[in-house]
Parts: sequence; C-alpha cells; structure tokens
Amino acid sequence: MIFLHSILAAALLTQSSPMAGRHLVFDSDFTKAKTISSKDWKFDDGPVYNNEAEKYASGPGDNAFLTKKGLVIQALNKGGKYTSTRLQSVKAWKYGYFEAEVQVPPGNGTWPAFWMLNDRLRNPGGQPVGWPKCGEIDIMENVGFDIKNFHFSLHCEDFNWTKPKQRTKVVASDNPLEFHKFGLDWRPASIAFYMDGKNVYEVKRDVDTFNAWPFRDPFYIILNLAIGGWWGGAKGIDPKIFPSKYIVKYVKVYQ
Repeated sequence: MIFLHSILAAALLTQSSPMAGRHLVFDSDFTKAKTISSKDWKFDDGPVYNNEAEKYASGPGDNAFLTKKGLVIQALNKGGKYTSTRLQSVKAWKYGYFEAEVQVPPGNGTWPAFWMLNDRLRNPGGQPVGWPKCGEIDIMENVGFDIKNFHFSLHCEDFNWTKPKQRTKVVASDNPLEFHKFGLDWRPASIAFYMDGKNVYEVKRDVDTFNAWPFRDPFYIILNLAIGGWWGGAKGIDPKIFPSKYIVKYVKVYQ
C-alpha cells in the first residue's frame, strides 16, 4: 500500500507540474556555457525607459560575463555614469512554461527583472503596436530598497501601472538574497506565475479583447539590471552598491 500511495502521489505531482506534457525547447544554462551565445541572446543597447540612469552595453565585457555561478549582469558606476546590460532572447515563443533561476542584488537603486514583450515590437509586420497595447509579462521584478518583495505583473492597454486597475501581485521572501526560481505557465486562457515551484499568482482571460488580453502573440524574453528610475530609484541610488551583480543560472522554455 505504501508503494502504491507513493506512485499515486508522484502521478499527482507530475499532473500538477506546469512542465507536465511539455518538452524542453530552449535551454540556456549559463553555468555550463563558455560564451553568451549570439544564437540565443542579443545585447540590447537601445534607449532606456522609466527615467532609468544606466547605459546598456553593446556586448560582453565588464557588464556581462560568465562564471561558475552563471551569467553575471553587472552594473557599474564609472565616474558618475552607470552602465549595465539588457539581453533579449533571439527567439520568441507563444505559450509554454518559462523558468529562470536568479539571484538579485541588494541596495537602493537596483531594479533587476526577468520579463517578456510582444515580438511585434521587433517585427511589427502589418499590425504594429506600441506599449502598453503590445502587452508585457513581468515574470519577476525586484527593487533593492524593498529587497524582500518580488513582483509579478501583466500589463496591457486596459490594465497597466499607469491606471488604477492593475494585474499584479507581491510575494515576500524571508531569504531574498538567495537564488530563487521564477516561472511562468502561459496558456491560451490563463497565465500563472511561479516562485520556487509554487503557484503564487494566476490571471484568467475573462475578457477576450486584444486590449485586455494581448497574450496571444509570440513574446521574447528580457534579462536586465536597471539602475534608478521612477521605481528603482524612488529612494535614490546608493553609491556603495557598485559593482552590483544580478546573477542568472539558466533560462529554460518548455512547450
């Protein structure tokens, strides 16, 4: 009986897993990589948003390098000028389970994120859309002045941070400076956010319009460490935080 119960428990766990029935289609394991693959990632050194203070690097170097712990996205203060890194996945995906294991940096001024944007922004075709209409999925955001709280959000035309109505959740951690796994279970009629294997927030597609649910197009992944800005810099930028390191062990996609 004990053996049978063990089998049933394992079966139930498999069924409840967001990876159940899906296959690994993207595996960027930075702990084993020798280089930041240009086939998987591209450096986005374009304009910054949200009144942020950093300039993003155009390639690997002091602001982005690999160690045994994983990819280090490092923000630096170079004579009062802040530099950091923003990476985009080359590929984009529609639906699936997306996961990264990361360690966020402490200190006033840091703003690390693991998030996604609509691929129409890069490849508009015949139907270009801007933000927020395009949609944004924040699988994890954190600000250093409030290090214990992790934020999970969906933005679109009808629901975004500039309006009274938002789709967002805050989850506190007792050990925020340790590595944590953040995941996204994206399905046609729902989006669920995971932290360390636990479903912490779920949004159902209750209104089937593009303005309320643009999450029907392929989206690409973004990894970045912003410095300052309206949110990250709400309590200033502490000069003692530099160098500030946001570490990413891996990014995986299952479909």
